[in-house]
Amino acid sequence: MPPKSVLIKIALFAGIGTGLVCLVDGLMRDFTPFNKYQGMFWLTFMPLILFFMKEKQDRKYLLNMWLSFICGLAWGLVAIGAIAALSPAGPVILDIIIDFLICAAIVFVHKGLFNRTPLNAVACVFLGFAETLGCLQTSFPIAGELLPPMSLNGIDMLVIFTWGALVTFALSWVSDALIGKFVMGKHSSPEGASAQGPSTERGE
Repeated sequence: MPPKSVLIKIALFAGIGTGLVCLVDGLMRDFTPFNKYQGMFWLTFMPLILFFMKEKQDRKYLLNMWLSFICGLAWGLVAIGAIAALSPAGPVILDIIIDFLICAAIVFVHKGLFNRTPLNAVACVFLGFAETLGCLQTSFPIAGELLPPMSLNGIDMLVIFTWGALVTFALSWVSDALIGKFVMGKHSSPEGASAQGPSTERGE
């Protein structure tokens, strides 16, 4: 375990790297003309949240997250199809299909069958699933307004998630580079770091 002074420096440069990338991201969104996703910045933080929830933060895992999110969008479409087909049967049947069968299937498939594949990011599957139901079936809060259902489609949600994943990759890489240069005395590359994330990878 490095001394506390080193850990503080790691945290400092991790914070600087994160802040710089988030600033650039915000400026790009604010000054991009005809940005249909204006006001949706909080959705781009979802990949960042899920990435840093992992104990070991490996940038390669972002691909797993992205592919799993796509699976979640597909599961959401399955649920919407079930709603359309079975709505006359009443809410209890729909709850059994969506809340029990589909949610159970997501965990079984992605945590069990696909556990050793790039489709194993269960949290991202559920995120895609929830966003699909939320955006296509209900009004969606954006910039203080409620967008009607279907204002965003699966492509829109994938674009937003992809942007957030790219921002997450960039801030992790920049933070590692700053830590490598100013704390460890050498430049750090995405592969040269121990892939634990900017604030923890050198703290073990």
